[in-house]
Amino acid sequence: MAYTYNLKFIGFFVFAFFLVGALTIPQSFAQDPDAVPDAGQRAQAFADDVIPSWIKNNAGWWAENKIDDFTFAQGIGFLIKNKIIQIQDLPITPDGEIAIEKDLVIPSWIKNNAGWWAENSISDSDFLYGIKFLVENNIIQFQPDVDYEKTRNIEKHLLDWDTIVDDSKYAYDGSFRLQSKFFDYVDYTVKYDAALNRPYDTSEPTLLGASVWLYQITGHEQFLRNAGHVANVIEESYLYDSGIIMKGRPFTKTVQIDEERTNREILCDVAKLALVDSNYVQLTKILADAFIEHEINHKTQLFYASVTLEGEPINRFMDMSYDGSVGLESLLLAYEVTSDTTYLDQVKRTIFAYWDLRDRETNLIPSKINADTGSVEDSFTEQYGAGIFLKVLLHYYYLTEDEDVYNIIEDYTDAIVNYFWDGKTWNYRVDYDGTIRSDIIESNYGKLDDALFLVYDLDPTRFQKAYELAKSDYDFSFQDKITMTNGLAIHAVKDDGSPASHESMMTYAFIINQNPAVRLYQDTMNPEYIADMKDFYEKVVFHHKREYGYIWGIDAYTLEDTPLGANLNQRAIGMIGNKINLSFIPSDNVKIVWTKIGNFDITEPFIVLFNEPGRFNAINFDYIEKSIFFETIENEGTVTFSGEIKSVLVDGQNYSNFNEKTLNTLEGKHNYKVTLID
Repeated sequence: MAYTYNLKFIGFFVFAFFLVGALTIPQSFAQDPDAVPDAGQRAQAFADDVIPSWIKNNAGWWAENKIDDFTFAQGIGFLIKNKIIQIQDLPITPDGEIAIEKDLVIPSWIKNNAGWWAENSISDSDFLYGIKFLVENNIIQFQPDVDYEKTRNIEKHLLDWDTIVDDSKYAYDGSFRLQSKFFDYVDYTVKYDAALNRPYDTSEPTLLGASVWLYQITGHEQFLRNAGHVANVIEESYLYDSGIIMKGRPFTKTVQIDEERTNREILCDVAKLALVDSNYVQLTKILADAFIEHEINHKTQLFYASVTLEGEPINRFMDMSYDGSVGLESLLLAYEVTSDTTYLDQVKRTIFAYWDLRDRETNLIPSKINADTGSVEDSFTEQYGAGIFLKVLLHYYYLTEDEDVYNIIEDYTDAIVNYFWDGKTWNYRVDYDGTIRSDIIESNYGKLDDALFLVYDLDPTRFQKAYELAKSDYDFSFQDKITMTNGLAIHAVKDDGSPASHESMMTYAFIINQNPAVRLYQDTMNPEYIADMKDFYEKVVFHHKREYGYIWGIDAYTLEDTPLGANLNQRAIGMIGNKINLSFIPSDNVKIVWTKIGNFDITEPFIVLFNEPGRFNAINFDYIEKSIFFETIENEGTVTFSGEIKSVLVDGQNYSNFNEKTLNTLEGKHNYKVTLID
């Protein structure tokens, strides 16, 4: 990771050089009267600022091995950043600082000279000039692998807030127009084949989750009212006596008692509404209680995939990659809404029941289990299923800090590292005995990468290998474009890039990859992570766009419609809206908190499930005012916005340290309200 105040091989730059004879001036310089200025000229080369005493103290401590190389280097970086040493055209990061590797090594012989300067045996001006000499003559080598000219203009690679809102509303308004085409009401939205212009006798409350997302990225109360309207319709018109939600049949208006139903997806959406509108806490509880009563085998603690409206099991399998994880996440959300530990306790029982069915040699889990018998139905787990399971574990751990669950996170992460990695990327399917079932690259790899980055944050030393593999996977699969064609992510390819499946699907790389992109940009300051995500976004929106919104999938190679993806994706509103974290970007050492869960501050929108766009609760957007309120931004550095900054408040006080699109942040934790020019 790059850190501020750094120079690569900073050991060269230290003052000892020719000034006291410890370094010899090359003959070519000595023969040039302009190359070695006298003391007066050296003194004039620098600003009038006094060198802070702590820098000289650091030099002495470093000479005595009381501080490490990096700590000593920070003082030198301070001098360059604050122009006490004046160097023209120096490559800089977006926040005006010099970057170098954290693990730099300064040659030990420099320490004698550092000690002499600390003891005033070398003058300040000679000390400063020595650094200037080494930098300007390229004896100090800066990080070679980052294009700093691009990072200076990182705003060019950001998505505009207006664009994200407009693209989301295109799908949102399209769902309204589509529903109004067939009916005189808008609550549930009809399923629609965009290729055949044909509706189905099926409707879903997709506008509930979509309205919550648009409310979160705009602050418009109308979207919150729309979400509430859909939730009211669910409670008034679709809630069966058992507490199970009926299926919408908008044309026949029939109720089929024995058809497959589940509360878990709707429970997730209602709970997310209740997190921002407490009027729906009770509905959350009704749905969660019905789920616990009817959709769980309480002997095995495993979930049924579906039940009848009267609560009789139909599909008796629990699939962790899909419905199983949805059930766990829905109960965790219900706990956050209600504080009822019934839901939290059930999640723990189910996690441990499922974990108990793992292979004890590999610590891998199967994806599908018979909820009555505990027998294995599908022995493999997909790479995205592994990521989803980790996210569920993380969510539970964030809420409880339960050490038993942390131990599972450790063991399962190790198992992923040991058995899913093929040397370049993640294998697609791995049996729970460690056998590779499929080695294709499936484009939902970002779910596992993102999960491993969050696991790494729990203990960077313990999970360093997991981080490195996740980064390598993302770089190979997305950045190196092995899974890309026409700017779109291919559903599945072989390791050589040849197609295994042709579709570009909005559910796969599109729904998650901005989180790894932002993370890796911060970790490396490589602008290509953000530039490539913007290009990917624009290609998906352009090619998937239809009259009433965006379709699920197209052929990534021919750009034609495919049967798999022809239906209108009415969840696209959230999938597009969750790109909001591409509308501003922090520099490498700045931490923006997006989501608070328990005692944990998470620096991204938290995404768990296969189709969900995620959530956040520590940033408030006001689209009318064009303001963004950040509950917590930590550390000194910068945040760059896609739009120009009009005004800033820090901890409620006026703040003027910003320039056009760049906010200069303060050391420590503060809240910021940033208003942009409309």
